[in-house]
Amino acid sequence: SLQDIKNVMPIDAVHPDSNRHHRLDSTDARFCAVEDLKDGKWIPVTYASPPYFPHYSNRVCSGFDPNSEEPFETWEWQPSAVDTKGCVFSGFRKESYCELMRNKTIAIIGDSTSFDHYLSVSHLLDVPMELPQPMKVDPLSISEVCEGTSKLIGQKDMDLHTVGDIVSTFSPDVLVLNRGLHYAPDDELVFHINQTIVPQLEAWRAKCIDDERSCLLIWRTTSPGHPNCSEGSTPSSSIEEMEELVQVGSKSGKYTDWHWDDLTAQNSLVTSFFKMNTTLEVEVMDGYHLQVLRSDSDNPPEDCL
Repeated sequence: SLQDIKNVMPIDAVHPDSNRHHRLDSTDARFCAVEDLKDGKWIPVTYASPPYFPHYSNRVCSGFDPNSEEPFETWEWQPSAVDTKGCVFSGFRKESYCELMRNKTIAIIGDSTSFDHYLSVSHLLDVPMELPQPMKVDPLSISEVCEGTSKLIGQKDMDLHTVGDIVSTFSPDVLVLNRGLHYAPDDELVFHINQTIVPQLEAWRAKCIDDERSCLLIWRTTSPGHPNCSEGSTPSSSIEEMEELVQVGSKSGKYTDWHWDDLTAQNSLVTSFFKMNTTLEVEVMDGYHLQVLRSDSDNPPEDCL
C-alpha cells in the first residue's frame, strides 16, 4: 500500500549490500516514524566499493574517483529510536521498492538536489547509465525501473511550474516536491505556492480520485548549506552548533544574499500552510535534522551545498 511506501522511501541512499539492511516483509517490527528519525548520529562505514558510479560528471562528490580500487568510506544515519524504541530503520532495497511500486509511478520535481535524489534512486535500481556527462539545464529524465514494471521521473524545476504537465502526461501515483534553496520573501513564497503550486496539486488529486487511485504527496524540507564548508571533514553531532554556524556565516560575505538562516522558519511556514490552507494531504519528508549536520558533504567552493 502507499502507507508502506511512506515507511521505506529513502531519506538518504545507503549501500544495498549493508548487512544491517534486510529485506522488508510482514514479519518486520514497527518502522520508525518520521519524528523518530530526527534524533540520531552519523556513523562511519566502509564498503569494498561504492554503491554506484554517478551518471553526471558535474554532480560527483569532490574527490570521488570511479577508477579507485580503494575501499569506499562513507557515513550512514543511525536514529536513536532504533535502540530506545526498537523500531526499524531499514536502508533502500531494490526488491522492496519494486514490490511496493509495481505498476506505479513516482515523480520527483524540484531543484538540483531533488534531481540528485532522482539520480540516486535510479542508480540504486540498477538503471543502465552511460559514461558521466555534463547535466542539461532543467532536465526531464524518465527511468523505466524494476524490469519495466514501474516508472521513475526526475524533473529539475525549482519553481515547480511543470507539476501540471508532469501530472497530465505521466499520472504519477507519488509526487515528491521541493523548491530548494532559491530564496523568496515569505509573502512571495506563500503567494507562489497558493497561486501556482496548489491548483496543480488539486488537479492531480482530482485525477487520482477519478481514476480510483490512492496517491501520495510528499513535500521535502530544505536544509541550508554551510558557510566555509571546506573546513568540515566529518559530520557534526550538534544541530545547535551547525545552526549557529549558519546564522553567523549568513551575515557576512556572499552568504548574506542566500538567506540560509531563514530556512528553518520557511520550512515551518510551508508545511503549516499546507496543513491549514488546503485540503491536500501532505506527508513531510523532513531531512533537515540529518543534513544540517553534514558540512563535510557540501561541494566547496562554489556554493557549499
